[in-house]
Amino acid sequence: MGFLSIKKVSYIGDNYYFDSPTLADGISIIEGPNGSGKSTFFNLIYYGLGGRVEEFDPDAAEKHIQVVNDTNNLVRLVIGVDGELFTLSRRLRDTSITVMKAPHDADGVIEELQANTYPIHRRDDCKTFSDWLLEKLNIPVVDIFQGGKQFKLNFTDLARLIYHNQSPDPNGIYKPADVAGPYSDSLEIRRAIFQILVGKTLMELYAAVGVLKNAERDYVAAKAVYSEYEDIVNHLLRASGVNEVSNVKTLGTRIEELESQIEALLKSRKAFSLGQLGNAQAKSALDAEMQQVRELELERRTIDESREQLASEAGRLQDVERALQSDIQRINKVIYAHRQLNLFSGDTCPYCLNDVMRAPGHCICGNGVQEQEYQRFFYSPAEYLEILKSKTKALDTLRLAIQGVREEHTHLVVKREQVLGSITVKRKRIEEAGLVPDRVESAMEEIDEKILDARGKLSKSQEALALESKLSSLLTRQKNQKLAVDTARLTVQRLDSESSDELQTQVKDFDRVYNDFMTSVVTDCRSASIDSQTYLPLINNGQYREHSAKVPKRFLYYLGLLQLALLSDIPFPRLLLVDTPETAGIDLDALMKMLRQIEALENIWEKPFQIIFSTGVGKYPPEFDTNVVLRLSDDDKLLVRRHEQ
Repeated sequence: MGFLSIKKVSYIGDNYYFDSPTLADGISIIEGPNGSGKSTFFNLIYYGLGGRVEEFDPDAAEKHIQVVNDTNNLVRLVIGVDGELFTLSRRLRDTSITVMKAPHDADGVIEELQANTYPIHRRDDCKTFSDWLLEKLNIPVVDIFQGGKQFKLNFTDLARLIYHNQSPDPNGIYKPADVAGPYSDSLEIRRAIFQILVGKTLMELYAAVGVLKNAERDYVAAKAVYSEYEDIVNHLLRASGVNEVSNVKTLGTRIEELESQIEALLKSRKAFSLGQLGNAQAKSALDAEMQQVRELELERRTIDESREQLASEAGRLQDVERALQSDIQRINKVIYAHRQLNLFSGDTCPYCLNDVMRAPGHCICGNGVQEQEYQRFFYSPAEYLEILKSKTKALDTLRLAIQGVREEHTHLVVKREQVLGSITVKRKRIEEAGLVPDRVESAMEEIDEKILDARGKLSKSQEALALESKLSSLLTRQKNQKLAVDTARLTVQRLDSESSDELQTQVKDFDRVYNDFMTSVVTDCRSASIDSQTYLPLINNGQYREHSAKVPKRFLYYLGLLQLALLSDIPFPRLLLVDTPETAGIDLDALMKMLRQIEALENIWEKPFQIIFSTGVGKYPPEFDTNVVLRLSDDDKLLVRRHEQ
């Protein structure tokens, strides 16, 4: 992954200036007493990389007077990204950074100077300075989704584990966020910073999650747009008199047919106007019209015959309906009387329903009868109910048939009106043609009407085609967005599985490195690791509370990240900026022991790295003396007044 280094630091103002020596890879030490400008040195670097330095703000409670009161001042850094040099310039109180790439000389040909200015703060989709720097470091700009909000992780966020500043919180590990807020310093954000810096796949996972979220957002938007546009299209089509939905292919075919029809009509009209077609053709057109009238008359008669048949059928069905209704009524009465009075039998008078004394083998009139032959005329209540049920069902069926006849009759009435309308129009046209001396003129008028009608249909079809085409493109876009969502989701699922294994391995490796550092520096530290959820240090299983260990606990955490980057291919840019770690309180022996862990870094691949740290006078191991690049004092402070040149 990318290697970031600081090669030179400059401050240029009307009243003060500063130029650092060239800073090489490896260890660079800034030595000086309190108040000599060590923190200003790191603030200049951080400000030049797009960070927010509160002391440089004129409205800050504790402002850097020399910088704030200076004029025409700017910070200039020369940085290296994988060996490529860039000059960064940022004016104080400005929100943009100009990046210049130094020209190269190759065989006497000098490359043109490249300069671009990037905003520091993100607005819309513009490329920021952070985007440029992360791109150079091969770190994707990932989106973080938290609490319904979406924002991108910037370089200054990742720098919270690169820049070991003088934190006001002695227990804190991360550098405080530039902007305080519930989201900027949440546990999720700090977890994301750690995971991105130590995990190549995790970095890809975060990028993939961002892609998925954006794809889901775009799909929802595309779906909503399609739905709304579909409603608009349907409304417009109805307003144009188009009630049936036709797809693009159907409309295309219809337009071709109408265009062919119009072309043929125009040719006929032109032929008439040029005299190529005369009365014979006009008469032929009118004869065709007459034939159509005859056919329509025939259709009308057929309709009338059908109507008469339906009327006859309807009358017959209504007679049957009345008979059935009468039967049902009668059976109901019989069932009622039989159930209530129990009088209905072979000895019951059918008029008064009273019992009569009937001689066996004779009817109530006294005529001889065969009893067995007449038993079938006397039904039991169950048999009457069955008969009633059968007749009721027959009545329902009959009524359905009557309803069908009525609907068919109504349809024929409507159709007859249409046919009569067409006959009337055509007859009128024929009559008018017969009254005009020149039939050619009449035929041309007829063609004009047809052209006008066809053009009207063509216009509506073209309008419908345009709407349907747009709707089709929106549907295609929606489908593509859905496909993008599915693809992104599969990528996230794959990376999530891979990154879990990778993170577990990296945490395990980090634990080993961190434990070695801590147990070597802090005498009473038996074990050191990081919490698997928060990635914060756990000393002696979280029971260790000694204040003296706070400095190494934080410094060695940063050094552990650098060690991990030297041993494996992780995004951490192998740069540490450490501002006077002893300020938080540590005795000199422990400080020496802690700083000597830099020498213990394993670097079997001989990867370039850079550690720039500041410390008090003589507060570093003697063997580091050759690494001191800047010695400050009360008389030789960082910023130099112009008149002192």
